[in-house]
Amino acid sequence: MTPLASRLPRELKHNIGKYLGIFLLMCGAIALTSGFLLAAHSIGSIIDEMRDECIIEDGRVMTAFEATDAQLEAAKDAAESVGGAVFYKNFSIDATIKKPVGDDGTKRSLRTYVHRTEVDIASYCEGVEPQADDEVAVDRVFAANNDLAVGDTIELCDRTYTICGIMTQPDSQALFPNNSDFTVNTITYGVAEVTDAGFTALEDAGGAPTYTYSFVFNDRDLSVADRTDAEEDIVKALTDADARVDDLIDAGSNQGIGYARDDVDGDSAMWTTLLDIIIVIMAFVFVVLANATIEEESAIIGTLLASGYRKREIVLHYLALPAIVGILAASLGCALGVAFFTEPMRSLYYGSYSLPPFHVYWSWEIFVKCAVVPAAALILITLVGLLRKMGKTPLQFLRHEASGKSGTKRGLRLPERMGFVARFRLRIFLRNLGNFATLFVGVAFASLLLLFGLAILPTMTHYADNLETSLVAEHQYTLKAPLELAGSDEERGQWAALERLQSIDGALLSAAEDAEDELGDAADAAQAAADALAASPSAEAMQAASDALDEVEAKKDVLYARLDALADALDCDRDEVIDLIDDASQIDADSDGIHPVNTVDNGADTIAQAEKFAVYQLQYDRGEGNGTETVSVFGVLPDSRYWKDLNVGNGRVVFGGGLLDKFGWKEGQHVEFHDKYGDKDYSLEYADEDCTWGSKSDMNVYLSIEDFNKLFGNDTAYFNGYVSDETLDLDARYFAGDTTPDDMRAVGNQFIGMMSSLIGMMVGLAVFIFLLFMYLLTKAVIDRSARSISYMKVFGYRDGEISHLYIRSITLCVMAALVLSQPVIIGSLTAIFRSMLLAYNGNIEIYVPAWSMVACAGIGFATYLVVALLHTRSIKRVSLAEALKVQE
Repeated sequence: MTPLASRLPRELKHNIGKYLGIFLLMCGAIALTSGFLLAAHSIGSIIDEMRDECIIEDGRVMTAFEATDAQLEAAKDAAESVGGAVFYKNFSIDATIKKPVGDDGTKRSLRTYVHRTEVDIASYCEGVEPQADDEVAVDRVFAANNDLAVGDTIELCDRTYTICGIMTQPDSQALFPNNSDFTVNTITYGVAEVTDAGFTALEDAGGAPTYTYSFVFNDRDLSVADRTDAEEDIVKALTDADARVDDLIDAGSNQGIGYARDDVDGDSAMWTTLLDIIIVIMAFVFVVLANATIEEESAIIGTLLASGYRKREIVLHYLALPAIVGILAASLGCALGVAFFTEPMRSLYYGSYSLPPFHVYWSWEIFVKCAVVPAAALILITLVGLLRKMGKTPLQFLRHEASGKSGTKRGLRLPERMGFVARFRLRIFLRNLGNFATLFVGVAFASLLLLFGLAILPTMTHYADNLETSLVAEHQYTLKAPLELAGSDEERGQWAALERLQSIDGALLSAAEDAEDELGDAADAAQAAADALAASPSAEAMQAASDALDEVEAKKDVLYARLDALADALDCDRDEVIDLIDDASQIDADSDGIHPVNTVDNGADTIAQAEKFAVYQLQYDRGEGNGTETVSVFGVLPDSRYWKDLNVGNGRVVFGGGLLDKFGWKEGQHVEFHDKYGDKDYSLEYADEDCTWGSKSDMNVYLSIEDFNKLFGNDTAYFNGYVSDETLDLDARYFAGDTTPDDMRAVGNQFIGMMSSLIGMMVGLAVFIFLLFMYLLTKAVIDRSARSISYMKVFGYRDGEISHLYIRSITLCVMAALVLSQPVIIGSLTAIFRSMLLAYNGNIEIYVPAWSMVACAGIGFATYLVVALLHTRSIKRVSLAEALKVQE
């Protein structure tokens, strides 16, 4: 072993605290990151495989009413331009769910589908698919969050079902009740599957179906542009065929399909960046500590150089321990991450997203990123720092001029009127300015992590409060088509008759109508034959009249047979069918401005307090490849009792506070919106700051309902929603949804639940970084001042007095760093939040309460006190013999 190599064990033992701290920090950071990245890579691979294994749809289109065969054929013909597509019925019912035992009264719903075998095929984790009419399979995450298991009984639309399986649906990997929602809702919303008969039973129990048609292109490798063009053609074809299209969602913009993968990818980039930052800061810590060691051993280095050692050998000597520590930490950290942290990181996602059973996919890229790159970066940065420090002559090292540019470094002259203690502390600060600068960066970084952990819950709570208060009434009902609440009993009966007739297979009703027309034609022919017989009696005329009467009887029999078929379908008798047809025929549904009348009378007072509104969704391009923001445009009454102080009318456009906070539009700017269903662009002007309404979570645009209908070319009497403080009983055929403050609170609570699991990790990691950074960098100050401390002991200073001078100086610097870094980290936190959430719908306002800033500084200082106690022991261990060592 060479003389230099023999020094390494002694140096490691002498600085075991320093190298152990660095080893733990690096090993811990790499373990967490590698465990997360491997879990994220495995989840991404599982999601990618689902597209073909589960036959995930390429898109879906929702219609207000069930599409006819002719309308679907028109859609299929439109898809021929890209090779054709297969359409699948994918109807669903949002069924309210109750547990017979232990239900807390919270409103929950399961979006229930018929068990699918051709598209969006579910993966079962437990149990089996539904086979009996009273069996249901429930989503895994919803079941876990609501304590449901195979064998439990639940009520869907007040009908009892037994849970036969726990599964995940590939088109509901992330549970979004609405595709425009900001976050998933796994507490009060889930998905389920039943048999065909079970689905029909839900309809009979009052469940309102959503008419969804999923499609899969024959060419599954279509470019995004070609696929989008084809989907626009499909919507146009359906619209031209008189189908009312409520929504079109491409698989790429379907949050239920793509959100989980996007979240995993985004978090992977964040963790990688976090690791890079930690490694770079640690490398600079290595540089600072190596510089302190070189200055401390300056005379030894000068002697070695004068004795013939090359600078390369000395650099390699001082690089050896950091390199060994870095390589061991990277290797062990990566191994620990794979062995112990992959499962906890997997749980973070499997607790929020509904995914198939997990298994690990190894990735050499992750090994290189987490083990090779950090170790190489650490060694390279340390090497550059050492080479820069070693650029001195042997004489300069012998004279202890390694830290100066040339000559003897003279201290800064301080004012004489300053007391001894103040000047001494200032000297300590100036001598260790580089150490304290690095300490400031480390404190700021650790404070950023800590404040993020402390502020995330208040931010999410603040967001949940804003969501809850953003609803102007207890109920916000959306409709598939206009539906009048007011009407006479006679009108309600007529519309009830029409609704009942339209609830059955349209072919039966069309056949009855055709038979009635044929009977009328036969009756006209019989009348003509009778008139001819009366005018000119003859055997031929008599036979013709007899044949005509026989034809009438035959057509009458056909009509009665078809009326009987209608009666069987409606579960009534023929006379009641005739009455229904007679009542429905009195409606002039084709007249302009005639809207269906709700068949249930909600009462005059309830109807009077309800208020109509209109809503439509447009897209705003966020720019820079961040996708589009879904913006709801509302048409409201100018003197609305619910949207208080909202000044609309005469073409005035008012923007929600969240839109202005997120995108920062200028006064007078024309904002461009796009209608993806009608393929139209709309330009709305943000006039001035008075055209802002609502909280910073409000992402809507407001016009008067008159201006709304002019903008979108609707009938002047058009509307598609009600706001009401009272519960309304609306016909299921026209009912689309009911949003309540409880729904908004559930969304906020879900976000809080998702983030809660990260808070402890973020706070713990921040405290750990605080502890190690403060210890390593302040230890360098103590070690560098060892000779001065020894001199003070020689002059009679006690350990307590020396600690008072040195530790207090360091304490003041730490306190200053904790306080001065607060504005920096708050600004950084705001910028990070904005960049992280820009590509997501909605706007979360970063909310940092004063207590969290105080807590951040308090935790940082409490952590430092632990370090200060360790330094007090270090000062006690400084020997008097240190002062007797020869300086030259």
